[in-house]
Amino acid sequence: MKMYRCRICGETYLGSEVPSHCPFCGAHAEHLVPSAEYPPDINEVRLTEVERRDIEAAIELERSNARFYFGMAQHKDDPVLSSAYKRLGKVEAEHCELFCKLVDVDEPADLNDPMDDVTADWCANIEDSIAREQRASRFYAEVVERATSERIKEVFAAVSDVEADHIVLDQEAQRHAGCV
Repeated sequence: MKMYRCRICGETYLGSEVPSHCPFCGAHAEHLVPSAEYPPDINEVRLTEVERRDIEAAIELERSNARFYFGMAQHKDDPVLSSAYKRLGKVEAEHCELFCKLVDVDEPADLNDPMDDVTADWCANIEDSIAREQRASRFYAEVVERATSERIKEVFAAVSDVEADHIVLDQEAQRHAGCV
């Protein structure tokens, strides 16, 4: 057994080898390092006002997406999709927590609460999910372009990649649900 830490979310993974993705935030394997190599001050970053505003916008975006996915997970008529979107909700909540750490604010109190107005229509929800993930991925790529901090660039590039991965998962969910 070895300990690896994710450079993006900071969580520790226990295993015999590095997984393909962080099981907590979804970051790709290159962001998982032996725990001894994880810098303890990694999130101590001096932010510009633009970076701070971008991170605050990301907090709200991830909060909304997490709650949406937790709402989707409440629909138990398809246990596979319910479980998948519960996991995506946890990943998005992890992103929100990371962004809160970067600006040193408490995470939103309702972060893990399911959104109330999510329909029972899997196909419509998955389409909404794709739109949410595309919006997040585009926004995060823009943040990478304007950020001056290397840490902020690293985080937003990694999370943008994760959001793109979610679009692929949504496409698989569409096939599973018979939407396409």
